[in-house]
Amino acid sequence: MRALTHDQAVFEVAGSQKKPYTVTITSDPYGVITDCTCPHAAKGALCKHVVAAAHTLADHLIAHPLNPWRSVFASFQALPRRRPTPMRLVFSLLERGATWTLMPYTIAERVIPQAVMDDPVALHRHLMTKDVLIQAKIPRTPLHPSHVPSTAEAALVVANMIITVSHQFFYGAAFPLSTVLDSVVQFLPNTILFMGDDYNPFRRMVQVCSDHAQIHLHGTATADGITITPMLHVGDTRATLDTADVRMLHSAPPWAIYRTMLVRYDDPGNILTLFGRYQHLHIPAADYPEFIERYLMPLAEHTPLSGDLPQQALVAADPQPRVYLREHESTVFAELRFGYADHEVAYDQQLPAETMRYHPDHATILRIQRHSTSEEHAWGELLRHGLKRGPQAGVATLRSGTTVATFLLTHVPALVAMNFSIYGEESLLGARINRHTPSISLRVSSGIDWFDLEAVVRFGETELHLAEFRRAIRKRERYVQLADGSLGAIPEAWLDRYRHLFAFGDLHAETLRFAPAHSTVVDAVLEETDQVDQRFKERSERLKTINGIEAQALPAGFETVLRPYQKAGYDWLHFLYAYGFGGCLADDMGTGKTIQTLVFLQSLVSRGQTSASSLIVMPRSLIFNWQREIARWTPELRVLVHTDHGRADTTAAFANADLVLTTYGTLLRDHDLLATYQFSYVVLDEAQTIKNPVSQTARAVRALRSEHRLTLSGTPVENSIMELWSQFAFLNPGMLGSLDHFRTEFATPIERDGDAHAAQLLRRMVNPCILRRTKDQVAPDLPARNERILYCAMEAAQHKLYQRYRDQYRAQLLSLIDDHGMNDSRMKVLEGLLRLRQICNHPRLVESTFRGRSAKFEQLLETLAILQAEGHKALIFSQFVQMLTILREHLDQQNVSYTYLDGKTQNRAAVVDRFQTDPHVHFFLISLKAGGVGLNLTAADYVIHIDPWWNPAVEQQATDRTHRIGQEKPVFIYKLIVRESVEEKMVHLQERKRALADSIITSEQGIVKALTRDDVADLFS
Repeated sequence: MRALTHDQAVFEVAGSQKKPYTVTITSDPYGVITDCTCPHAAKGALCKHVVAAAHTLADHLIAHPLNPWRSVFASFQALPRRRPTPMRLVFSLLERGATWTLMPYTIAERVIPQAVMDDPVALHRHLMTKDVLIQAKIPRTPLHPSHVPSTAEAALVVANMIITVSHQFFYGAAFPLSTVLDSVVQFLPNTILFMGDDYNPFRRMVQVCSDHAQIHLHGTATADGITITPMLHVGDTRATLDTADVRMLHSAPPWAIYRTMLVRYDDPGNILTLFGRYQHLHIPAADYPEFIERYLMPLAEHTPLSGDLPQQALVAADPQPRVYLREHESTVFAELRFGYADHEVAYDQQLPAETMRYHPDHATILRIQRHSTSEEHAWGELLRHGLKRGPQAGVATLRSGTTVATFLLTHVPALVAMNFSIYGEESLLGARINRHTPSISLRVSSGIDWFDLEAVVRFGETELHLAEFRRAIRKRERYVQLADGSLGAIPEAWLDRYRHLFAFGDLHAETLRFAPAHSTVVDAVLEETDQVDQRFKERSERLKTINGIEAQALPAGFETVLRPYQKAGYDWLHFLYAYGFGGCLADDMGTGKTIQTLVFLQSLVSRGQTSASSLIVMPRSLIFNWQREIARWTPELRVLVHTDHGRADTTAAFANADLVLTTYGTLLRDHDLLATYQFSYVVLDEAQTIKNPVSQTARAVRALRSEHRLTLSGTPVENSIMELWSQFAFLNPGMLGSLDHFRTEFATPIERDGDAHAAQLLRRMVNPCILRRTKDQVAPDLPARNERILYCAMEAAQHKLYQRYRDQYRAQLLSLIDDHGMNDSRMKVLEGLLRLRQICNHPRLVESTFRGRSAKFEQLLETLAILQAEGHKALIFSQFVQMLTILREHLDQQNVSYTYLDGKTQNRAAVVDRFQTDPHVHFFLISLKAGGVGLNLTAADYVIHIDPWWNPAVEQQATDRTHRIGQEKPVFIYKLIVRESVEEKMVHLQERKRALADSIITSEQGIVKALTRDDVADLFS
């Protein structure tokens, strides 16, 4: 750097020559001007020497900032000491060879009076004089407002921009028009422009036109063809581009001078570039059709046509989807096209807004407006009906696994229903379709121990063989091969209606033969036919309702013992006996299932209708209860208790007994012995014990031999419909088919998919063999039952422990579920829920050293104190024996009398008797698992559930220990729930998940099995 002042810096810069170059950087109020002595800068370009000097100057000024006082006062000194000569400012479009540029010119005001400036015509005439032309100058430096006092500010800004940029980048050369013209027009809408050249910049005056012009293609017909000419259309006027009136500025965006107007024009078809140096093109008549199809129609999408070229017409109509079918090398292709009025177009996945068509008869180019949304929807529907994208655009082929028959019989009718037109079906060689709607005729005839079903299916005049119909139904095939080789479509409804029917019957010639146990299946399916013989009709009617069952005489002395509903149950048991059906007596707990069974067995013995003793299997806790009930109601029956040590090791003793009582545990141990004896009846009490069909207990009872079978259960379905299959596999083997068949056709569709048809059919099949009456139905005079939830909030220490366990399990479980899925995570989920529920009861259940208080335990103690003071008796249930142990410790400390029962209790009868008879014993502490069923505890009028269980039916069973026949006092049920805990969420989840068995028999779907990831996240939140 050789010199530095407040407004200028001078540098010597080493370059490719020996002598260094001189670079000058000057600053003034209107910008920065640079200069360099190198050849590159002399051509008007910005050189590398200037860039190097600018970097050096910037670094220097950062390190050594200038004191601004000189620059401040320099601007003051720069003010002219005398008034400068005022100038006029005008702009001119200069033509320099093939390029145009816009430049400002200044002329002394004294040369152009103000009156002339106000008159554009006079101004143009004045500027054309020689004296004025000589004085017109292009400014080399930016103008100060004082130089051009009568010039608008916007015009001065534009002029200085042109001056500065022209000097900066072109070293005085003309400024390129393309970079500034749009800005000039925007800032100077009313400024007068001239056009000319460097010798006379004011040859013509032009005015900016606010409207855009357009490039048209104009056709002029000739004897041997047509001549095509690009034309500039400005408003209502037009001109060819080769006239003197038109000057194309070749700028971007494009501008033109038309006569005295500067106009911007649109050329979306890029016609000027296409024609290039040609002003006209001649199309021979022989080539005209090709020209229109290949070139003119694509151009017409963007460029207006005029003259003798075809006119354009708009086609606006709704699209009609059309599918054209064809077959090639055993592959079916479906081409999608659309009809718009009288015109048809192919589906284009690019979804164009318009399609052009030439109509030669009317010399018209049709612009067909496409409905892209409707077309895309139609294409999507096509792909949802057995097709996939094909090798060409708009063409689809059959999906893997979709046969021609399936497509034609299933998907084509669906497409037709959605207003598709289908063409070419008759050309497909792979399938010949029978379009007749099939009809079916059913007839049932009965034998001694069987009945036959005859089914005749017709498609028009063509009959379908029963064997083929059965095969198609069982395999759920929608089409069948008819005798004439054509294909017929089986209605979807038939697949659901008849699939169960054909799963049970055996094919005999042209009929299906069924066993008596399957009469309910046939009756449920054939409700709509009258073609059944009288024997089957009478049997079906008797199976449908208990009210039509013939009344049976009671054994002597029982006329006043049984209530009306119990007498109806007694008659129902005789009805099953007469027809050889096994049955499930599923009345509510406490409504007298035991006495109904005993009176029925007593009647069989009294009538001599038993060939051997009957076996009654039950949980161990119920042995004494059955003994007591037998002694009370049917003392004439001879009873053998086959349990414990000393029991018989042969069946010889059975001959001297009417009833043999045993337990499920003894049955497993003595299975080989018991399976050798042919019993008259086998009765299972609390038959939900065999709910798992693959358990040892379920297998063992199914292997027992007997003439008749009966189960007793207040909840034959607790968690899954598969439990119902287990019951009926014992009661009526084969009635519900195989285990796999039942799971596939009933359990999974009902539980997972909510299949109402399958649920209704199953209900009708099992209904004759299940008798269920609720307490509300059969004992309206039973004392009132009042339920109440007692809420409590955790203490601080208890809540802190709960939060720690909850957060720990939540993080572990959600990660485990994400990695391994819900099924593989259920045991860990149950573990976490168990821990949280134990903390809700008492933290000592998870951490024995805990010394804080339990809110629930404190509330329980307060409640028990009130009940004792008022003289009430209460059953206290908990799933956790450890919780009952903590309660026992407290009651012992307070010298409170109570009785206790869990799975280890030996003399249960004595424990029950003490609670029932001792007025000083107010509380009975019971393990839910050990004492939730089979006990008669009507001395209690309060029930307390310390902790909730997933299955409300289990809580219901426990409550029914006291709310049952024989209870004379109102029963109050308390459930202790900790707020904002997993217990409160369990209550809500019970209601949300309760949906399954009410449609079949009784209670709810297994909650734990039905948990989802979202449920887990909520439970541990």
